[in-house]
Amino acid sequence: MITRTQKIRTGLRRSSLSKPRRRPPPLPKHPTPAHNALKSAAAEDPSAALHHLLSSSNPDYPACASLLYRLARTRLFPELDALLLFIRSRRIPCSNSLFSALIRHFSLASLPHKALQLFFSIPSFNCSQGSPCLHTFNHLLDALVSNGCHDESRCLLDRCSEFGLRANHVSYNIVMKGRLSRDGYDGALQVFDQMRKRGVSPSVVTYNMLIGVAGRNGELSKAKDLKEEMVKKGIYPNAVTYAILMKSFCSSGKYVAAKKLMFDMEYQGCKTKVVNFGVLMSDCGRRDDFDEMKALLAEMRVRKIKPDDVIYSILINYLCENGRMDEAYKVLVEMQVKEGCKPSAAVYRIMIDGFCKVQEFEKGLGILNAMLVSGHCPRLQTFGSLISGLVKGGRMDEVFFVLEEMVKRKLGLDLEEWHSLVDAGCGKCNGGGELLSQLTSMVFVGGDEG
Repeated sequence: MITRTQKIRTGLRRSSLSKPRRRPPPLPKHPTPAHNALKSAAAEDPSAALHHLLSSSNPDYPACASLLYRLARTRLFPELDALLLFIRSRRIPCSNSLFSALIRHFSLASLPHKALQLFFSIPSFNCSQGSPCLHTFNHLLDALVSNGCHDESRCLLDRCSEFGLRANHVSYNIVMKGRLSRDGYDGALQVFDQMRKRGVSPSVVTYNMLIGVAGRNGELSKAKDLKEEMVKKGIYPNAVTYAILMKSFCSSGKYVAAKKLMFDMEYQGCKTKVVNFGVLMSDCGRRDDFDEMKALLAEMRVRKIKPDDVIYSILINYLCENGRMDEAYKVLVEMQVKEGCKPSAAVYRIMIDGFCKVQEFEKGLGILNAMLVSGHCPRLQTFGSLISGLVKGGRMDEVFFVLEEMVKRKLGLDLEEWHSLVDAGCGKCNGGGELLSQLTSMVFVGGDEG
């Protein structure tokens, strides 16, 4: 069975910094009018745009690539296969970045074997000599690992030389990520040993993964030994390395040691960053130590480290969980006025859910307004909780406003929520009839979260 693995940083990037071995076939530098017209048509009806392109007498790469991306995003894979066959038969020049992007889309759609098939077919396209490149190969490894195909990824890594490629630390980091999720520390260590035997130098990301799993297993001494080992090898820990170690200390109830490590890291040549304060903030929140959380915020300002949305979301989340909504709202205002930090959708959702939890639905509605103005959208259950509370309070005008916003975003209620809302509205200022009329006008389709 194919399963998705935990997201771990491996060093894989969307664009390759390495230079191609040979110049690829020339591609048009500027979109043609035909390309712009096709792009507009693809946005409205990708299938119709495909039919138009296949009947074109002189298709070019930008037009084909644009439509391929659109078909991949909308997951019209039979149409995508037809277009790939067309591109190959017409010998239209292709870039490696196109195949890397398509492999990512196959991965997101849980189709790792289609990604594998595409990779093996790359030499049959009109690409630069030496295709596929290592960057595309690494994206394929990531697609396999992310979908639980660990044995296939290991086998592919062993076959790397067959494609004229030499695996780098990113390749091994990806496979190590898969072994960590399936076999734990021992499995990752096997990949680590193989990496060194083949003359591939580990990176800081490699050690961060090993340190992280050792810390999660409560093996603090092993985690510290790995950190010392990487220093001896000339691989210097970064802020993430220290954040992982700090998190391990906090998980073992050693907050003071974690805090000391953060203050000591600068003496060891590593600048303290927001991620390190975030680890301490999260641990304080779990222990309801809000005074220490505020002290950490003050310390960040003294060090000229600007708190970001993540830091504020940690504080706001734990305040809301403890029903301290006035303090949470004050922090929400402070982050915008004092720091100029725009709240994310997650921060708004936390605030709305918090106000619903303490039955302060009018204040929750105020946050909803601010959230909608900022271009974000609540989760479906957040809408449901807010509507339910407003109905019980007899605030029917506000209920209709929220329902209208749901309709705009193609969000609907299930039957159980339907019945509960109508029942609640029937006794509120003759609002039941109005509410029923409003609900029956809605389209009951699930929507994506904004």
